[in-house]
Amino acid sequence: MNVLKIGFVIPCDLHNYKPFRNQPINALYLLTIIAQYFRSDVDLSIIDLRGIKKSDINYYIPEKDVYFYSVATIEYLETIRTVQEIRLLFPQSKHIAGGIHINIYPKESLKYFDSIALGNGEDIILEIIKDIKATTLKEIYVEERTLDFNKFPHPDRGYLPRKAIVDTGLLNGEYMDLKSTSVLFSRGCPFNCSFCANLIQSKIVFRLPELIIKEIEYLKQSYGVEALAIKDDNIINANEKCSTATLTAIEKTGVKWRGNCRANGVSEKTIKLAKQCGCVDLAIGIESVCQNVLNNINKRLNIEKAKIFLGYLKKYEIGIRLNLIIGLPGEPKDILEKSIKFIEETKPSSVLLSILTPVPGSDMFENPEKYGMIFDKNISFDRLFSLFGRFDENEKRDMVFEYKKNTPFGEGMTQEEIVGNYMSLQKYLRDHKLNF
Repeated sequence: MNVLKIGFVIPCDLHNYKPFRNQPINALYLLTIIAQYFRSDVDLSIIDLRGIKKSDINYYIPEKDVYFYSVATIEYLETIRTVQEIRLLFPQSKHIAGGIHINIYPKESLKYFDSIALGNGEDIILEIIKDIKATTLKEIYVEERTLDFNKFPHPDRGYLPRKAIVDTGLLNGEYMDLKSTSVLFSRGCPFNCSFCANLIQSKIVFRLPELIIKEIEYLKQSYGVEALAIKDDNIINANEKCSTATLTAIEKTGVKWRGNCRANGVSEKTIKLAKQCGCVDLAIGIESVCQNVLNNINKRLNIEKAKIFLGYLKKYEIGIRLNLIIGLPGEPKDILEKSIKFIEETKPSSVLLSILTPVPGSDMFENPEKYGMIFDKNISFDRLFSLFGRFDENEKRDMVFEYKKNTPFGEGMTQEEIVGNYMSLQKYLRDHKLNF
């Protein structure tokens, strides 16, 4: 085999209200790593199917020797359908997948893919390509080592059209019109919230400050980027030394940015520094305004301390985006009133509201009896889109589970009560222009 033609497939993503809001950073990283190592021995491209009708994807898929996929649960069925369509078109091609869903369901996934990658893909993908070239492709590749996030270059955005890299509207308010893109400067999460599919608790691994600066300057010079949507789970965290190093690196580039942060363990000093370093908005995963509910889901957050933290953000004029979930175990009957009271007290800039959906890999999905839940674990995966509220007042959200009448946390709410609370709170957010 001479030049190996490789395509990284990005699925239709029709469940997402704004599919181009975030760049496929993982795919860009992996293609950049392949290009650095194999150079002219490979022909690389992204096959971007976002926003395309399912019935039309055949018209957008060029022939490749190998197709790669990074699979999330919500995209699994569409990815499988895409694989089957491509096999009819190009039966000699190989299909290789990694990602969180593949790690959860490796045996099931092998029914559809020629090979799967478990663990971090950065090192595995080089081994896979070597084996393809040697015609010794294995069914399963496993990487158990801790990811060295500073070993690899920043992702080359040149695999995407310019419009799919840079857009406006990623930041809010006066920064809405800044040319923006998405970046990732750390990986890992040390927490184990019951609703989250965090398969491996791990310490956060940070990019070195000089690499952060290099990537931002590349984005500024090549694409005119003025602002960033930083996708790290916690761009600011309790490790003050690491947070300070990251923040001061961003400051040197002069960009504005928004990111994600937990409402515990972060000092006022660090928030003041974040403002100085260009932060204009932080998303805070409060999830519930009730302490007992937070305890029930292993959130490890003190709601009163969270209010103090949100006060720091208001003090330094950093916008607050609250992430809230309706339908969590042990919610009181007056959760709607309590949530509105919390919103009016903390005055966020926006609220991203979800309705609880147990997802594969989470403790709720694997052990529903602990939470008094009833649901079919064989549920169609495309119904699990809890994080994609589209805020249409006529859209009634899909409940994929129900509570038993008596749960370990008291009387369980009915589906009608949960959906009613969700719809009422969503209306409040619309009326007060707080939708994200």
